[in-house]
Amino acid sequence: MSEATQPSWLSPRTLRWALIGSLALNVLIIGAVASSLCFGRFGDRPHGKGMKGSALFHFARTLPRERSDFIRQKVADAQPSLEAARKGIRDARAAVRDVLSGEGFDQAKLNAALDGLVQAQTNEARARTTLFGDTVGQLTPEERRALHDWLDKNRQIR
Repeated sequence: MSEATQPSWLSPRTLRWALIGSLALNVLIIGAVASSLCFGRFGDRPHGKGMKGSALFHFARTLPRERSDFIRQKVADAQPSLEAARKGIRDARAAVRDVLSGEGFDQAKLNAALDGLVQAQTNEARARTTLFGDTVGQLTPEERRALHDWLDKNRQIR
């Protein structure tokens, strides 16, 4: 085909830009798929932002408005103590990192820092368990049965 018979939109310059655009689109799609495989899909986190993972908080969505508000308020009231416990875990992890990066390794200091981390994790778990127990104790028998069914349905297998 000669230059005179080629359509104007099929010029070498147009074809080059079309190929560059196609390559860019392919790279974008491959990048999205690769990041999805490496980091999980957007929104896959169990609890997202906001209230930190309370099964009660999510179960409350299934209840009537006044009971849902009661549970949500209990969880919201507990958030400062739970956040303090989480801060304790972060601080304990920082202490372990400090021991590891400090001059002259000392096994006794590392063991003490690790014991502090275990204690902080135990305190956080105790705070969550206490919140769960106190709140479930105030549910009606029907709500407790519904919670049991909801927990069975939504449990995460690890």
